[in-house]
Order: sequence, then structure tokens, then C-alpha cells
Amino acid sequence: MRLSLVASIRTTGRMSPMTDTLTITVIEPEELAPVGRLGEWLFAEGAALRMVRPWQGEAIPCLDEVGDGLVVLGGSMSAHDEADHPWLSDLRELLRGVVAADVPAIAICLGAQVTAEALGGTTAVPALGNDEVGVVELTITPAGESDPVFGQVAAEAVRAAHRAGISTAGGTRFPVIVSHHDAVTHLPDAATLLASSDRSPVHTWRAGRLLAFQHHPESDPARVAYWRTRDALNDLAGTMDAASLKAARNALEVA
Repeated sequence: MRLSLVASIRTTGRMSPMTDTLTITVIEPEELAPVGRLGEWLFAEGAALRMVRPWQGEAIPCLDEVGDGLVVLGGSMSAHDEADHPWLSDLRELLRGVVAADVPAIAICLGAQVTAEALGGTTAVPALGNDEVGVVELTITPAGESDPVFGQVAAEAVRAAHRAGISTAGGTRFPVIVSHHDAVTHLPDAATLLASSDRSPVHTWRAGRLLAFQHHPESDPARVAYWRTRDALNDLAGTMDAASLKAARNALEVA
């Protein structure tokens, strides 16, 4: 994953002939879903990140402002929450333009769900029976194995699983980190499925030069610990008084 997006962008001819620096726009829908390890990897490869934070009132950029590539991160809102988050409409328009213009992009979790809707697919909110939290195994499709970017990501993930002593079913499965209650249930017609999980058949897919991930390749140990604590608090909600539950949740958000 670390090299794949940068390598993909470097072959597009979108970079300025006057500089070797990549400019990648990262849309962060909420404060508690940061760019994490993906940002570290892109920095390490010499990319300059332009952060756009709708939760701070920053506008979604137009296509001409994206630069050499786009990353759209996750968030706790749904792809249908336009009433509370009107910027989702602009994000859908941007994603349609990115795919049509063949701009390299990564869309993660919420980003993948918004992309699917923008391109004519369907996102279930909530996706009862398709929701996942924790670690699940992805099964790579034949198209995923041959994909020029995801194929490399999957191959490295399989090798890492082997090194950790985790079964990969002959190199066709590998574990990923997930946290989602909504899910894409119908792919856009122009999309290609690259990987599925047992509970969520539409997991990783491609549309043009955009790669969509339902899982969280950007997550670090601190983010996983946050999700575990959050979910534990949600499980205890029925056994705690309202004041104690609110105090515990506030402490979690500040930590």
C-alpha cells in the first residue's frame, strides 16, 4: 500500500514538469478519522498533502484543485446524511469527476460508500448483516490478483500473514481491520470487484483509477484501541446511567 498510490500517480503524467513533488488532496470527513499511516507513507515518498476538513467548515475542492491524486477517508456519518452534512453532495460530484478524468484516488470506508452512490451503486444504511468490527479476512478475486495496484497490496499482505503464521488459504485470503455499520451492497456498473469478506461481499473494488476500500489500511494501533473502547462503551450503554455514559464517552473523545 505504501508505494502503490504514489507509483500509480507518478505514471499518469499529471505531475508538474517543473517538480517531482506530488500534491495529493486528502478529504478528512471528521476529526476522529485521521489519515494515519497512509499519510506517513505518502510523506515518506515525498508527497505533499493538502488536507481538506469538512468538519471544520472547509469546502470540498473542485476537480481542478485536487492536484495529482485524491484520498477520501472514513467517518461516522453515513453516505445518506446530506441533511446534516451538505458537503456530501459536493463530494459525490467531485468523485464522479475524478473517475471520469482518470485521476488516481483512494476511497476508504465512508469514502468508498459515497463513491459507490456517486457512480450509480447502492449503499445500505445501516447494512444489517453486512456490518463488521475488528479483524476479518478478505478473499481476493481473480481480478484482484491481476489488478496492477491492489494485486501488489494483496500479495504483500499475504506474505505478511505467512510471516505471522496466519493461514491464507493458498494465498487467496488475508486479514484486514474493519469498523463499519453501513456497506456497499450493489457495485456501480463500471466497477470491478477485487476482494470480498464473508459478511460483506463488496469490500474492495476499482472504478477507473480509483481504488475503494471498505477496510482501514490507514489505521494504526491507537485507532484500533479507540474503536475497541468505543464499542465496549456502546455494549455497556444499557447498564450505565446517562451521566456516567456521557462522561466516559467524552473522556474517550479527548484521549
